[in-house]
Amino acid sequence: MLPATIATNQDYSARRLAEMRAALATRLQGDTFCVVVTGSYGRHEASDQSDLDYFIIGREAERDQAPHQEVADILGKMVTKKPAVNGPFSSYVTAEELVNRIGLDGDTNSITTRRLLFLLECEWLYNEAGKRKFFDDLIANYVTTSVTRDSIARFLVNDVIRYYRTISVDFEIKTREGDASKAWAPRRLKLVFSRKMLYFGGIIAAAETAGRDYAGKREKLSELLQLPPITRLQTVFGEKSLPALDLYDRFLRELSDPDVRARLDGVGPHDRNNVQLRSLLDAGKDFSRELIKLLNDRYGPDHPIHEALLM
Repeated sequence: MLPATIATNQDYSARRLAEMRAALATRLQGDTFCVVVTGSYGRHEASDQSDLDYFIIGREAERDQAPHQEVADILGKMVTKKPAVNGPFSSYVTAEELVNRIGLDGDTNSITTRRLLFLLECEWLYNEAGKRKFFDDLIANYVTTSVTRDSIARFLVNDVIRYYRTISVDFEIKTREGDASKAWAPRRLKLVFSRKMLYFGGIIAAAETAGRDYAGKREKLSELLQLPPITRLQTVFGEKSLPALDLYDRFLRELSDPDVRARLDGVGPHDRNNVQLRSLLDAGKDFSRELIKLLNDRYGPDHPIHEALLM
């Protein structure tokens, strides 16, 4: 049985996603684009405090035909918190950029963010088939026909590691520069819990591709990465995942409590010994230990995932 807050948030997410899909289906037409959501809705962890990190995906040639304002009007009436202005969401993302621009100078932080969130924590809101096509095209770019059975989806592992380390570095620099656009303590805790869950979910999906040919690797990635991260953890590890999920449940429960959230919103980088924050950060260390235990228990010392994570 799932911990209480996770179960409650999953039920809430499912209901709200169904409402958004119905509203968009009633008003929108066409199959040259899709609308997707990431963040807490994409992870099926949303509550009434969650914002909506959505974007439209289509081809460059159809950019001007996408219903930007109509989507914004529909979804804007359905949630209280909107995406950040000038952030990586609520915008049009070309499929060419999302699928093919991996690495080198053109792969900016915003592009990397959209691509990895699309891959690791994404749900469709309009045109499920279109979303699935872009999704499978991206997986095929990570796993080419030259990938051998003895390997894992190592290109994906490297990109997941790069993304996780990038957001960790960026958080440190933003903290030093005094970025006050968002409360510091909740952002720190999200790095310790939800970003870590995202990272681990990508790593284990790649690990599960060992021993499969390139087509089998693509199929396994498509199967696992379409699941929300918590469900992915349960699917791979079964009941052994419960100690980690209990710790994650505490994170969700406390951050969704208005009183706790208000107190944490007032905690800055110079208050790292705040009792409430310190307790949650310690729980985050326990969460890491549980994830490492799961990894080591399932994948023996000769499994290629260990080398991929280190070298």
